Amino acid sequence: MLMNKRIFILFLFSLLLFTGSIYAAIDITDLRTELLKSPEGIDVRQPRLSWRIESDEQNVIQTAYHILVASSPELLEQEKGDIWDSGKIESDASQWITYQGKTLKCNASYYWKVKIDTNKGATNWSAPAFWTTGLFNEADWQGQWIGLDRAAPGDSETQWSRLAARYLRKEFAVKKSVKRATVHIAGMGLYELFINGQRIGNQVLAPAPTDYRKTILYNTYDVTSLLQTENAIGVTLGNGRFYTMRQNYKPYKIPTFGYPKLRLNLIVEYADGSKETIATNTSWKLTTEGPIRSNNEYDGEEYDARKELGDWTQTGYDDKDWMQAQRVSIPSGTLRAQMMPGMKVTETLKPVSIKKLGSKYILDIGQNMAGWVRFRIKGQAGDSIRLRFAESLQDNGELYTRNFRDARSTDVYVANGRETKDATWAPRFIYHGFRYVEVSGYPDAKAEDFVAEIVEDEMEHTGTFNCSDETLNKIVRNAFWGIRSNYKGMPVDCPQRNERQPWLGDRTMGCWGESMLFDNYAMYTKWARDIREAQREDGCIPDVAPAYWNYYSDNVTWPAALPMACDMLFTNFGDKRPIEENYPAIKKWVSHIREYYMTEDFIITKDKYGDWCVPPESLELIHSKDPSRKTDGALIATAYYLKVLQLMHRFASLQGLKADAEEWEDLEHRMKDAFNARFLHIKEGTSPVPGHTLYPDSIFYGNNTVTANILPLAFGLVPKNYIHEVAKNAVTSIITTNKGHISTGVIGVQWLLRELSRRGHADVAYLLATNKTYPSWGYMVEKGATTIWELWNGDTANPEMNSGNHVMLLGDLLPWCFNNLAGIRADRWKSGYKHIIFQPAFEIQELSNVDASYMSIYGKIISRWAKTPTHLEWDIELPANTTGEVHLPDGRKEKIGSGKYHFSVDIPTRNTAILSDEFLYKKTSFPECHGATIVELKNGDLVASFFGGTKERNPDCCIWVCRKLKGSKEWTAPKLAADGVFSLKDSQAVLAGIDSTCTPVKDEQGKLIARRKACWNPVLFQIPGGDLILFYKIGLKVSDWTGWLVRSRDGGKTWSKREPLPEGFLGPIKNKPEYINGRIICPSSTEGSNGWRVHFEISDDKGKTWKMVGPLDAELSVPTQNRKKGDMNVDDQEGGEAIKGEGAKPVYAIQPSILKHKDGRLQILCRTRNAQVATAWSSDNGDTWSKVTLLDVPNNNSGTDAVTMKDGRHILIYNNFSTLPGTPKGPRTPLCVAVSEDGINWQPVLTLEDSPISQYSYPSIIQGKDGKLHAIYTWRRQRIKYAEIDPTKF
Repeated sequence: MLMNKRIFILFLFSLLLFTGSIYAAIDITDLRTELLKSPEGIDVRQPRLSWRIESDEQNVIQTAYHILVASSPELLEQEKGDIWDSGKIESDASQWITYQGKTLKCNASYYWKVKIDTNKGATNWSAPAFWTTGLFNEADWQGQWIGLDRAAPGDSETQWSRLAARYLRKEFAVKKSVKRATVHIAGMGLYELFINGQRIGNQVLAPAPTDYRKTILYNTYDVTSLLQTENAIGVTLGNGRFYTMRQNYKPYKIPTFGYPKLRLNLIVEYADGSKETIATNTSWKLTTEGPIRSNNEYDGEEYDARKELGDWTQTGYDDKDWMQAQRVSIPSGTLRAQMMPGMKVTETLKPVSIKKLGSKYILDIGQNMAGWVRFRIKGQAGDSIRLRFAESLQDNGELYTRNFRDARSTDVYVANGRETKDATWAPRFIYHGFRYVEVSGYPDAKAEDFVAEIVEDEMEHTGTFNCSDETLNKIVRNAFWGIRSNYKGMPVDCPQRNERQPWLGDRTMGCWGESMLFDNYAMYTKWARDIREAQREDGCIPDVAPAYWNYYSDNVTWPAALPMACDMLFTNFGDKRPIEENYPAIKKWVSHIREYYMTEDFIITKDKYGDWCVPPESLELIHSKDPSRKTDGALIATAYYLKVLQLMHRFASLQGLKADAEEWEDLEHRMKDAFNARFLHIKEGTSPVPGHTLYPDSIFYGNNTVTANILPLAFGLVPKNYIHEVAKNAVTSIITTNKGHISTGVIGVQWLLRELSRRGHADVAYLLATNKTYPSWGYMVEKGATTIWELWNGDTANPEMNSGNHVMLLGDLLPWCFNNLAGIRADRWKSGYKHIIFQPAFEIQELSNVDASYMSIYGKIISRWAKTPTHLEWDIELPANTTGEVHLPDGRKEKIGSGKYHFSVDIPTRNTAILSDEFLYKKTSFPECHGATIVELKNGDLVASFFGGTKERNPDCCIWVCRKLKGSKEWTAPKLAADGVFSLKDSQAVLAGIDSTCTPVKDEQGKLIARRKACWNPVLFQIPGGDLILFYKIGLKVSDWTGWLVRSRDGGKTWSKREPLPEGFLGPIKNKPEYINGRIICPSSTEGSNGWRVHFEISDDKGKTWKMVGPLDAELSVPTQNRKKGDMNVDDQEGGEAIKGEGAKPVYAIQPSILKHKDGRLQILCRTRNAQVATAWSSDNGDTWSKVTLLDVPNNNSGTDAVTMKDGRHILIYNNFSTLPGTPKGPRTPLCVAVSEDGINWQPVLTLEDSPISQYSYPSIIQGKDGKLHAIYTWRRQRIKYAEIDPTKF
């Protein structure tokens, strides 16, 4: 019994140890107040507290919390919450816990900590955090606004405003022991604060800009450690937006707020409990005769070091020549604490190059950015160093500044000759947008003399995204740089020209994407107030807020940024307060629009900007003039108004405003019906190819632009039974009308990628996102952009509105990358990523991996996956106190809790008959490929070949080979097997028609050593008991082809020198030869002036000698498209003559493949220009053939292949599409497999590809020794695809 008791005690002890280890695995971190880290000077009476829970355990959920708030660190350490002791609160809430303690005092410090219970055990107390309060209202402030309410000598109040900095100072004494000293400062427009020679804080360009008529922000600093017995305060005032950059210029548009001014309270709390406030008043001294002679955000800063003021921020300074500060006009804005981090220098960049250009130097920073350049000072007294900034260069190497308009963007430093050796200078009150810098007046400049300093709002970088597509990675990087460049206490449109304005329309969706990369909560909360404060009395919300430009145009799309931002702040950060604070203003605006601009049939007529900046018809234009590219403004306005009504219903429901919610819902339903009655066009049964994505019924909105269709789809306005066709019309416009490119402007692109993905077209969205040609984000990358352009044609458009560092065209690219590619999505009702949906678009074939993370308010979320077409490896991580739902590609959904998870899942093929589905390679040196062929060797290895180069017909197209060894899971990397390069001494060159007009090949020294032509259409054939032969063609175009081959005796590892085929012989033109009764029969064809004709090249001695049979006669038929006599044959220059009005011609047939029937007959199937597959028959092993006739099998004027299986059935792989009358070709999608018993009647049984993105073509198919089919084909001209097929499944 005693032994059992001891064992039980030991068990309990070990259990306690084990439990303790569980407790230790749960930590509380990152305590925040109003989502700010230990903020100083907040003016919220009931701040909300948040914390993160970290644990390596799975499924950790908080069950209770206990918060202590104390007035001192000592009391908190003693666990005495003299300000608030919440007690144990049973709740899983760890974010936005409202303070419920004693009434907070102004200018006070509060210290807090928290401990929690979880379902896995309790924690200890967290590490402490604090917040301090600022001054809550005007009554808490002392002193006066001071400054100089006039221009000083040397100032110039013109279009290019020049106003010298104001320098203010005050000395004071402290006679007692100081417990705490706090400065609250409002310096308009910008300030730098010094105490006893020490600059306070590391912020720049403070405070954040506002409409100073409504709000003036102040900052708070703890300066306790800096005070001594005798003290001096110094403040430099810059102009910022307060004294606007353009004075006496377009006053109807550009307001100004006055001259720089200061209000400061330094509150000293003594150890004996007494207090003293040193406040601004007329006892302060002021001068304008300091070194900063001008500071203008557009034009730059001028600094004359000869006028430096010495130790003016320290005690004992002689300021007798300074004037008394004036008591100046009181700004009408309310003083409020700046509840967001300020701007800082967050990073530095060294120039990547420096080039001398005459007497000047040109620096290349290597990155378009916002900030300034700091340089080592050189020169004699009076020397003027001048820096000019630009985003790009002219062809002659000079700065290109036309797109800066009248912004001078120039900094000037005048040396005093007394600078120390390592002294540096940078401006204080301005910033530039630039990549290039012109330096003049600088002796012997070297790169190390300069450093670029990046200036941006101090924000955590919350998101990372990387994927298998390097273009997309570069676009995301450019987006990151563009966003950070345009965060300047508010989101601005650009950082360089004479604008830099907080346009609302740029951020309607932008705020969502930006929040995936930056913790922009505080800035957007502040900006929502800016917008609300800019609202006019009648409810109108301007297009720019703060309203530094008076643009009250009364439209729907730009002001919609306010409700959209509020929704983002709730969904992504979990804060409902912006909705509550801004709901009345949004409601007032919605009513205003309805009252003034809604017709009796519920259509909003007023629109200002349309689908701003669609790709224009001419590369020089800024805005399109083509009506077919534009979307009806009434459609856009009404659709956006409906979206806002949906948000208002959501906002009302979240606040429990039932009557409002019902009113919004009722109006939405009535408007939705009216919207569809006005804009939805319905003509059912009009598709020429029912069911094909690229041939939808005429069911679309407006004039059928992508934007006209995407908006109703995204906003849920399309009647359910028409959704599919409307989406198909959008896709058709993208793929067919716009050749697979973006055609939307700012409005359409805000919803484009996610809506395409939601409607089953993630592949089309991915195409748009990764395009490299105009118009696209990738085109910007290809042109060397390091940020995002304002215009799709930013490299060619008129410079009047052509910023190189804009973010408005990002649209929903970033949300799509995180939500759809990484698959990280917030539940809209369990906000702040409390519940996370993981659902990547695994169906995007060319995307093989994504690695993304997002730091939510609860902690880091990770989605990292890699896949082949048939298998997925996926790592997921959720922070503690969250839950998730994982959508797996096999259709399963799994509910998970916090922690780390790994999923290894097979991805089902689209049909059980498809056993494997894979690309031959991921990356190669060539961008395009085509014309694949495949063969199985005796040992079961597979060998595939294709041509690849920059583009079909280009002379760099060569023949490449990949191999897949039996039992291997992967193909070998492409290896060069043959090319079209002939040395100048090569005797075979004449056989290929190589002459002086052919493309030259030069050695490293530039010496001509060879010439070349393109290679085409390889065909593999294994001679029984002999070599593996690779036939191919060399030529400028089809009519120039000559036939060649190379041999392999080691299964395709190495290849012989090329051999020419006999003159006039081309070899198998596309499809494999057949070896029948000792005879090699090569199916071949020609294209040219005699039309398309089929023939055969036959060898009865295993390729030693050859004979030709044909060309075959053909029945008469009319091609799908003829041309007028004398017109250029633009659709196919090798197509021969098909003259309009000349009637029927012999069937245009090429690229035959051979079938073998049980009765010994041979049959060919051919590509045609007659919308049907052609056929012919031979009963004598290919010596003679019947006329070529047409089968009732679709053909889109693209290559096919066929094979007879061991069971006697025949297989055809083809594009199941008949070319439409009046067109030269059909889309090369879908790619299908059909089966036939007799070679005449064919039944489609399998679809390999059916994306509307065309070019699934030129297939080759064989049957292996094990009975499986092996198919290989061109995949969008980008890669070669392989599929293994089980024919017993059909």
